Amino acid sequence: MEGTSSITKWEWIKNVFRFTYTLPFVLASLTGVFTALVHTSQIIIGAFIVLDVFVLALFVNLSNDYFDHKSGADSTRFFSRDKEFERGAREILSSKLYWSGNAFDLGYITESQGKMLMAVLVGLAILLSIPIIIYGGLVVILLGLIAFFLSYFYTAPPLNLGARGLGEFDVFLSFCMISFFSFFVITGFFSHDAFLIALSVGLLVMNMRIVDEMSGYEAHIEAGEKDLCVRLGLKNASKLVVVIMVLVYFISAIIVALSSIFYLLVFLSIPFSYKITKTLFNESDRFRYVRSAPLAFKLSFSFQLLIIIASIARIFVTSG
Repeated sequence: MEGTSSITKWEWIKNVFRFTYTLPFVLASLTGVFTALVHTSQIIIGAFIVLDVFVLALFVNLSNDYFDHKSGADSTRFFSRDKEFERGAREILSSKLYWSGNAFDLGYITESQGKMLMAVLVGLAILLSIPIIIYGGLVVILLGLIAFFLSYFYTAPPLNLGARGLGEFDVFLSFCMISFFSFFVITGFFSHDAFLIALSVGLLVMNMRIVDEMSGYEAHIEAGEKDLCVRLGLKNASKLVVVIMVLVYFISAIIVALSSIFYLLVFLSIPFSYKITKTLFNESDRFRYVRSAPLAFKLSFSFQLLIIIASIARIFVTSG
């Protein structure tokens, strides 16, 4: 276990709150909120939704690390490999943004501190949801309960959806809901472009999760987990990642055709898709699965950011 005396505050925050995985939650919510603002001017309620999703994301990531720590799923992720691989993997994952290990395993936070922090985050999420419930009605409570169920039982017993081969679908459904229902709670109506945007966001974050699982393949087998990579094998999982990326850009073309030409911006993220594909199938690189994880994060981040920029452009055009 690494010492924690020399770590910076940012290093602590990055690993305890898993900034890499918190940001996609917030961006997913922003895609829905800004799509809604094309049709309405409810900026304040949109801000509350984004803040609530942010706090929920902090809880989700912390609880996932806690239960992975308890099961031992992350403890052997790098430590069980040879020292050369361990050093190389940590160097790749030591960027300013990307999560570099389980905070509980690394000693950044104790189990008791983690439990206390999770309780505080749940309380804060409930407080932030009050104005959203007042605005949106009882449906917000139902959506909140579904979100809590999907997020908490991703790794929590007795369901532990991630270890039963349902984690990827959990992630897909969760991020679809975050994006679409951020839109729906504000506007109160269904929109094809909002739904397709949510579908794309869900697929890309699910892809991000699949790629992340690849570097922990052996550790997940040792822990008895049956995630998608374990079930399919790394080569087939790599092929699935490529298929999903192609599907996302196909959906994006439909969004452009049905909604606005501004969404052509999302195709600027294609270089990241190319890099992921090239890296995953470079069999001469023993770090290819580790190296692909930050790239998958960058793809998800850039795609969602470009969706937001396109929606902002639509807002200016419609308001003008």
